[in-house]
Amino acid sequence: MINLCTLSDKNYFRYGLAMYDSLLEQCEQDFTLYYLCLDDETYDKLKEMDLKNVEPVPLQRLKETKGFKTLEQNTVYNPTGDNTYCWALASFFTEYLVKHLDLNDIIYVDADICFYGSVDKIHNFVSQKSIGIMLHRHNEIGAHVGAYNVGLVYFKNDEIGYNCLRWWRDSVINTHNEWADQYGTCGDQKYLEAFALLFGKENICVIDEEIGHGAPWNMSLYEYLDEELGGQIKWSPEPNMNIGIEAKTRIQPMYFVHFSQFTPDYENSNYRFDRSGAWVSFGLHKKPGIIRYYDDWYVRTIKYKDIV
Repeated sequence: MINLCTLSDKNYFRYGLAMYDSLLEQCEQDFTLYYLCLDDETYDKLKEMDLKNVEPVPLQRLKETKGFKTLEQNTVYNPTGDNTYCWALASFFTEYLVKHLDLNDIIYVDADICFYGSVDKIHNFVSQKSIGIMLHRHNEIGAHVGAYNVGLVYFKNDEIGYNCLRWWRDSVINTHNEWADQYGTCGDQKYLEAFALLFGKENICVIDEEIGHGAPWNMSLYEYLDEELGGQIKWSPEPNMNIGIEAKTRIQPMYFVHFSQFTPDYENSNYRFDRSGAWVSFGLHKKPGIIRYYDDWYVRTIKYKDIV
């Protein structure tokens, strides 16, 4: 059994459902996707749909737990801007599930990720350690936004994995924690740089050693070696970059893509790479290999464009 969790409100619900479809395609084992619904519309619709392998969880259930008041006091829900409230809920929800359901392990995944390769292989690789994180790939440890991205994070329910998850949750919900000045510069994200320091580098799987993945900040770095989705990519970190793994050329299948800030325009059968145009400066529009993934994601989300 592979346990995963995600979260969204009605604005991102179409993406969560498209992500779920990709899980059905790419997961051979039984899986459960625990879906935290940030509003009643999302929860009611998920209950109505009664999807295989999906467990809807209303936000109210978390509000009744210890620690949620601290989260609400220190974060603000702002669906149209920087959403520190949702960032905090990623670790809060993940810890809640591990603790209350006594799961063996869990993968947190952002709702706007699409899987193009075997989820089983991702799980088999990352579960060799107590903690699993992934690189941004375009910047170094110490960068303001962090060297790692929270799009996909793994925790095993052993002493090291759970203690790390609990530390992450407690740090994120308390913006005045002792680590905030150094690691609280980008919501929950930069705290991932502290995992190795506090819980041992030997206990952490950096999935980039074997698992290829894409996002608007790194997709222009790749050479696309074949045309099919999920095909081979080739990438080479800068030799002097401190990114937590050996800086060497790697050829990997593209297991998943994080479509951060994807903005569809269904009326005009088009989309933007992001909300502000910043990602275009990374050269996303210049490589056919990138466009193929974005076109596919656009088509996948059309199915759910009027879901709520």
